[in-house]
Amino acid sequence: MNRREILKYAALATGAAVSGTLTSIILSGCGSDAAEKAMADGYQPKYFSENEISNLRSLVDVILPKTDSPSASEVGVHRIMDSMVGEVYTADRQAEFRKGYTALMEHLNKTSFFNKKTEEQVQILQTLEGSKDEATKLVRDAYLDMKQQSIAYYLSNEEIGEKYLSYLPVPGKYEACITVEEAGGKLWAI
Repeated sequence: MNRREILKYAALATGAAVSGTLTSIILSGCGSDAAEKAMADGYQPKYFSENEISNLRSLVDVILPKTDSPSASEVGVHRIMDSMVGEVYTADRQAEFRKGYTALMEHLNKTSFFNKKTEEQVQILQTLEGSKDEATKLVRDAYLDMKQQSIAYYLSNEEIGEKYLSYLPVPGKYEACITVEEAGGKLWAI
């Protein structure tokens, strides 16, 4: 199954809805080089620290890596998450998000996730996603929420929509006086 099919099915399965608990990554072991890379173009995080946004960037790139289309971080998925949590979520919602994010990062730190090769990172996330253990429920839910939001933000990105997905601009070009035949034989639904 290729990446596009996975994205299509994941979007269908999740409804590409933006759901509750994104997850909040608290990782103190990240080096300053990664934080500098995440802030290289002057982006200032709204919710996460510089180290957290760097770790978030790494995580979304494991979820949606670069293939024949850009990676999640190349289209700013990590920044959209940061803005959503920092500027849209209520204080209660931010606290709930932080709880899940913290649990997820603690779990990933125990596995040395950010120091592993991509194949090993994918295996760690697949194992977590398939876990039925009640002890990891908060961590699993936080990861699934982050994954769902990553996919939703990725698929709703203008660059991805126009260059990598089927794209029909709506409402399209305005043509005041055309026949039904010129409109494809049917009237357009509103």
